[in-house]
Amino acid sequence: MGLEKMDELAMHEILSKLAPLDVASFSCVSGRLRVWASDDSLWARFCSDELNLSSPLDPDGNPTASFKAAYRAWREGFAMYPWSLVKRAKSCWSKLKAWLAVNFPEVLPTLRRGASEDEIKRFEKSLKIKLPLPTRVLYRFCDGQELPDEDVSGGLPSSLLGIIGGYSVYDHLVNVFLLPLSQMVLETRDYMRLIGFSGRSYKYIVVAASATYSEKSFFLNCTSGQLFVGTINLVTDGEMLPCVPDALINSVHDPKSSQQQDAMLLWLEEHGRRLQDGIIGVRQERKFRSINLFPEKAPICSSAVTNGVKYPLLRPGEEEFVYESWTTLQASRGSIEGSFTFVPGRLADAKGGPFAVEVSSFPVQLPEYIF
Repeated sequence: MGLEKMDELAMHEILSKLAPLDVASFSCVSGRLRVWASDDSLWARFCSDELNLSSPLDPDGNPTASFKAAYRAWREGFAMYPWSLVKRAKSCWSKLKAWLAVNFPEVLPTLRRGASEDEIKRFEKSLKIKLPLPTRVLYRFCDGQELPDEDVSGGLPSSLLGIIGGYSVYDHLVNVFLLPLSQMVLETRDYMRLIGFSGRSYKYIVVAASATYSEKSFFLNCTSGQLFVGTINLVTDGEMLPCVPDALINSVHDPKSSQQQDAMLLWLEEHGRRLQDGIIGVRQERKFRSINLFPEKAPICSSAVTNGVKYPLLRPGEEEFVYESWTTLQASRGSIEGSFTFVPGRLADAKGGPFAVEVSSFPVQLPEYIF
């Protein structure tokens, strides 16, 4: 056979252009081709490209004998899901964890191991729901976060390690954690009793919530795949807002589609993108570090310079100056602009007359993605 007469370097080059399943099929042709197709450097590349693995590990994090064995373990462990969906969910978590490792490593110990298929089935049975397929895959990789132990009602928590993050305005403090399956059951049942989810065929489950005294909860509609956040009117009339553009949701229409997506996957992917692009980041206030959801890049925020001022004068060793405020709008779109009055030097010992420092116009509008 012509292929068997090729030299090893040329054959390696050919095999490196094929997909993993094609290489596996190629190995069935003859013993010599099987040896070439078993070259672990090929499977190391497949594991790196598709699963972001730099060492041969199975889905539970256990070492395997080779990259080929690792790849087989992953394919077998997730055989019930479209492989493209598995790769996408793995990439989403890998990017989030890589960003956290560099910028906010305190969060990493709160991330739980992935849930097993049996744990997911028990969860679904307890709430009489079926998770959208992308959400199932996400939880196979990570079963949410360990939550703070202390009761924070009426006081500050000891940590603000929610992977989604939050914000503080005056006495309103929000820090959102991704809930583990066990806590999702408890929170969902509480809301069933509180606002009558039981009358809605149990299609809503609580997937994320603020672990502070300021309530904020996110609800996944397991029928449509859309994610919602409760408003201030949630308890009185069940009002919720969609967190992801409706046009992007198609998870339930074709259960066998490899392009499935529900709001949870899109939401976490967008969150990771904002972190990686520096649109949002970690901010420290007093003794707390947390992911702050106030944007730090245009076009959502703006900047202007007046007489050489962008910020108040900060001396070495002083904390970063942060000014936060809020307002209510009757419409879904608006803007804010104005000025702050500054004086040269210090207020108690001004070196000149006061002058207005411009706050350039920035939009205040209902965003496509809500966190």
